[in-house]
Order: sequence, then structure tokens, then C-alpha cells
Amino acid sequence: MDGKPLYEYARNGIRLPRPIEPREVTVHALELEHWLGANHSFSWPQKEFSTDEKKALETALKSTVEDDSAAITIEDHPELSSPTSDDVAKPSAFILNMKVSGGTYVRSIVHDLAHQIGSAGHVVTLTRTRQGRFVLDPLAVEAVEAEERDRACIPWQVFERALRAEDGGEIETDGDGWTEWEREVMQHLEVV
Repeated sequence: MDGKPLYEYARNGIRLPRPIEPREVTVHALELEHWLGANHSFSWPQKEFSTDEKKALETALKSTVEDDSAAITIEDHPELSSPTSDDVAKPSAFILNMKVSGGTYVRSIVHDLAHQIGSAGHVVTLTRTRQGRFVLDPLAVEAVEAEERDRACIPWQVFERALRAEDGGEIETDGDGWTEWEREVMQHLEVV
């Protein structure tokens, strides 16, 4: 908002200059891909907010409700499960696969879904597998979702290798004098 990420307002306890405008989005598909239960490395938050952090968050949250006098209080107590087993000490986790329209905040969908079932939830990892017709792994796209004009993304490892080479490694070129990353960019380049 006004060129500043919303989390900066929240973290610094700054009231929003105006309400967040709702936007219409479409969730084309929402699939529970894998239930992890407690079989993962994630854990409950261990840190409590400081008094200043709580006040900042309360101020930021007040600017999101219409009734300015509404009492908003942050109750922040880390989950303390009984240490009888590792399963009890971990939150449940799962993997969702979504196909959404542009402008959709996936983190907000997860937050809202959790609230609908009377719980709390947040995104731990997020991978965008498609942006328009650019696909992270075209082989992993199901035939139903595949589109004729799908374009594969350049694997990030290509750029990591190029950076390592720039930092003192030997820069290898092919017979035409192109480095690996230059060749990949040229193969993926599309002039419109």
C-alpha cells in the first residue's frame, strides 16, 4: 500500500492509510495433495512477542476493522505440548496444490481456511509452479493442465553454477563460446 509492503505497517505498528480493498480472485482448483500429520521438520513457534511487538500488531490490526473502538488484544503464548512423544509436540502439516487467478494471495487463503475450521494456520513453504505459461517443471504438469504453449523455466541451479564460476571458478564455454547460462537464456528467449 502506497509502495510499502503491508507487513512493514504491521511490524512497525503503523496504521494503514486506508482499508485494504478486497479483490475478486478465482480458485480454479484446491487439492489436498499430501497429509504429513506430524511427519515433518516444522515446529510450533517458540518465541513470544515483546510488549512493543504486541502493541504494534494491535495497532496494525485495528486499522483493518471498521469499528475503530473495537478491542483487539494479542494473546501470545507458545504452544507447550506434553513431551510424551514427538508426534504430540508437532503441529499437523499438509501439502496443498492450488491453481488460482492472478492477484491471489495464497497465504491469505490458507489463513482463511484455518479460521473457517476454528484453527490457526500459515504457510511454511510456498512454491510457484506456474506463472502464466511458464512452468517450473513441465514434466510434472498433468496432461489435463498442460497447455500447448507451456514454456519451461530455466533451473535456478544453472544460475548458481554461473555465480560460483564468477567467484573464482573456471568459466566453461561451449564450441560457440556460450556459457551454460547464456545458452539456457538464448534457448528460452522468445521475441514477441
